[in-house]
Amino acid sequence: MSSPKSRAQSSSVSVPPDYITGTGIDKHAIEVRSKLHPFAQKNLDENVLHLFKNTLVLGPHWFGLVPTEMAKLMKKDADAPLCSESTSALASHSLVNKNLSRSFPSSEVRNSSVKWVDWIDRLLPRYGAHWKRAGIYDVILLSKHSINRDENLLAAALCFWNSASNTFDFGVGSMAPTLLDMAQIFGFRPHGRPVDAVGDYHRRKNQEKLAKPFTISPALINQNCSFSNYLRKFSAEKDKDQQHMLFLMYWLNRFILPNRSSAVLLEYKHLAKALHNHTDVGLGPTVLAHLFKNLHTATLENPLNLSASGAF
Repeated sequence: MSSPKSRAQSSSVSVPPDYITGTGIDKHAIEVRSKLHPFAQKNLDENVLHLFKNTLVLGPHWFGLVPTEMAKLMKKDADAPLCSESTSALASHSLVNKNLSRSFPSSEVRNSSVKWVDWIDRLLPRYGAHWKRAGIYDVILLSKHSINRDENLLAAALCFWNSASNTFDFGVGSMAPTLLDMAQIFGFRPHGRPVDAVGDYHRRKNQEKLAKPFTISPALINQNCSFSNYLRKFSAEKDKDQQHMLFLMYWLNRFILPNRSSAVLLEYKHLAKALHNHTDVGLGPTVLAHLFKNLHTATLENPLNLSASGAF
């Protein structure tokens, strides 16, 4: 039997939080590691989605204890003041209701005679299989539905965002969206052909068919860049390849990587062309990076800047 003194000493020993010790995840880590081993020498690109079909990763995860360097960083982040500690941020109810609607685009454009849903339905028979191979089928169909937002709930969650570690610093530990979440929830490829601002997308000679060029004039797109004009002008484009690339440009600008201008910009022309010509574009990292940037912009100011471009 231990003495009162020894019991007092043991009770005074500080116990690290769960996200440092890894308590509760060891069994899961062993299971995942056992599944990963057979694929170690194979192309993970073919197996990663199958492997994690029933697994949802919501935050930083290590097999065992968190590395010392990371633990120190997380402790430093935890000591930094967060938006949740600011009364002015939490008292910005009117600002939340006013600006948050920009980050939740409705499926249809107001007062537009041409419907986005109809454009999807027209292209679905021809390009549905291509969308599935490219990992964008589910997200395109999801854009047919408008999302009912909860302003107060989202604003409260943003108050815990920490851009130093790209995590939500909740009381139970850190939590953050990951590449596997992008793949599991939306279907975005976690890796593959990288999104390339130059537009060459690493094409290899004699290994791929000649990519279809984007021939629509940039000036014509700029003249019809508003969502309603764009739908009216380009949804009936006779060239099927060009119409599909125009369709993908609209989808990217309105639903996936929206901008503060609320218009179709030429910035994603190369990406639309790549998604038309290839099915291995790793869109997941780009979407996740855009989300991280948007969260940083929204929480950088005090109170919350919910007019930041991008879809939460």
